[in-house]
Amino acid sequence: MRIVVMCLLALGCCTAPAFEAKFEGEKVVFKCPLAGTFRLECQTGKVKLAAAEGAVDFAVTEAKSEQMLLSMLVPTSFIQGGAWRVDAQEGAFPFALGLDEKLFKGNGREVAVKDVNGETLTLGFPVGTYFEVQDNRKWNWNTFEYRIFLPAEMKQWRMTYTFKPAQGRKKLVDKFGQTPRDFPGKISNEDELKADVAAENEFYRSLDFAGRLARAGVRLDAFGGIEGTGRTIGLKKTGFFHHEKRGARHWLVDPAGNAFFHLGVCVFGGGDDLTDVTGREDAFEWIPPRAGPFAAAWKADEPYWSARAVSYYRANLVRKFGSYDWTGAAKRNIVRVRQAGFNSMGAFGEVPAAARAASFPYVKQFPFWSIKKLPTVRGMFDPYDAETVKAVEQALDAVRADAEDPLLIGYFLDNEQAFEAIARALPELDDGWAAKRAFAASGKTAEAFAVDFIEKYYSVIEKAFRARDPNHLLLGNRWMPSTADNETLCRVAGKHLDAISINYYAREIDRAFVKRVYEWSGGLPQIWSEFFYSSGRESNVGPFTFDMPTQRERGKAYGRYVGTAAEIGFVVGVEWFTLIDQAATGRYFQGIGGESYNTGLLSVTDRPYRDLWEEMAQANLSLLGKLVR
Repeated sequence: MRIVVMCLLALGCCTAPAFEAKFEGEKVVFKCPLAGTFRLECQTGKVKLAAAEGAVDFAVTEAKSEQMLLSMLVPTSFIQGGAWRVDAQEGAFPFALGLDEKLFKGNGREVAVKDVNGETLTLGFPVGTYFEVQDNRKWNWNTFEYRIFLPAEMKQWRMTYTFKPAQGRKKLVDKFGQTPRDFPGKISNEDELKADVAAENEFYRSLDFAGRLARAGVRLDAFGGIEGTGRTIGLKKTGFFHHEKRGARHWLVDPAGNAFFHLGVCVFGGGDDLTDVTGREDAFEWIPPRAGPFAAAWKADEPYWSARAVSYYRANLVRKFGSYDWTGAAKRNIVRVRQAGFNSMGAFGEVPAAARAASFPYVKQFPFWSIKKLPTVRGMFDPYDAETVKAVEQALDAVRADAEDPLLIGYFLDNEQAFEAIARALPELDDGWAAKRAFAASGKTAEAFAVDFIEKYYSVIEKAFRARDPNHLLLGNRWMPSTADNETLCRVAGKHLDAISINYYAREIDRAFVKRVYEWSGGLPQIWSEFFYSSGRESNVGPFTFDMPTQRERGKAYGRYVGTAAEIGFVVGVEWFTLIDQAATGRYFQGIGGESYNTGLLSVTDRPYRDLWEEMAQANLSLLGKLVR
């Protein structure tokens, strides 16, 4: 039996730790203003749950293994000073990933997790319980985990819980959004920010990407493509971005008819730099005022978040330049990233006005956010439902506005949907869903009908899109690698798309994997649409799974990645995630446990990681030079 306990301890403020228990079938949800939320859920068996004062009683009605496993997940934000404990043994949640993922293993009675302020959640278990405290970053899963094993023959048992609130509260970040620890590039006053303007402008100029490229005999056209390659390779000029294959190599071709390798940066207008301050205001040394110049630091485009989510990056731009506006900041950053060889906006850019003003190519994503989704498959709508199909068509009416824009490369359909779950999920739907009725009427197995489902999904989108915009590319769904490694999915999608996009995070490129996807898709080009490396110790934020010791090494890792992409021959672009570091206190839409990684080319104080930029510029220079040889 597998029971999962998910624990997200908040850093909020409250006067009393009043736990509230709510039962949802075989799941019990505990909420506390101080401790946040943790969930116990039976995954592979059946249990009955009952609440007692400070305890939960379990009665096992069905067990499917010889051992019960409970799992408590603790977010990586606990590297800011959190600690684990099993009985008398304890230790800090490590900042860096170590050689051994097991922080503890052995028998005990009690486990506890403590945050930076000393707020502590303690869980007690029966005699004979075995515990492991594990760093899941070892497997690219950015969380810590308590694994709790109980014998399956234990049919009834009790878990106790206690909560100890904090006696005081530490400041998580200073007025610039910086964590208390020391790191290279940390600032101490506003004068440093203002002095950065001239020094950084000189740094960006010193990269001199176009000049260095020209001295190597390569010039760029107005779209960032390689001038003259249309003639030497024999590419067509259509006035829009398109794809061609010449010999063994695939080319993304720009509107001028020249070869273009998409070197994009995601989240160009910012977004991951916003953080939710609600309920934990006293954890911040300073919060930007909601009126005056600093009002621009708040997320104003969504009413729910307008009084909750704030960006210290934007506040620092107000200090540094006197004001902040979305489009102006993007224009400035376009000038900057061009000096490192980046030639386009990646996904979630959301600032096409800036791109157009600077003649900077960009991609977009279909506006499917409000389309009703299936409850059992992440991100998928029901293509058999007439009303849903109509809503998809109405949403795609929006693409008409940009149908004649030569700077628009194309559209991503969505992001990281769970196509692999379709066959499992279809039988679980009730008859209120058109897809379930179609499945029942088909007489097919779930696996066979999943092929029909995927075909229907892509047909609905392609037909509606091509009728409204015949000029731009369908760039795929930004699959996770585990989703992409599916022959059936690739074969069906390959009939409808212009490119396959994979959010491909990897320390080393698996050439056999990407070649499989290429062949299954019928030979479609690929865009590796999301990746990054971090250097936690040389930044204000935390390390990612693929963490490097320095920003210089971070840039070298980028160079190896894009160099391999260009060598393969069917990869026509990559997108780095993201332009600006994620907020040190967690990106806003994920709450307290939100991602807080060194993703950016720029820090929260708008400082470029100079060693990173230098290595990226060299890598991009080398890449474009090799493409014309």
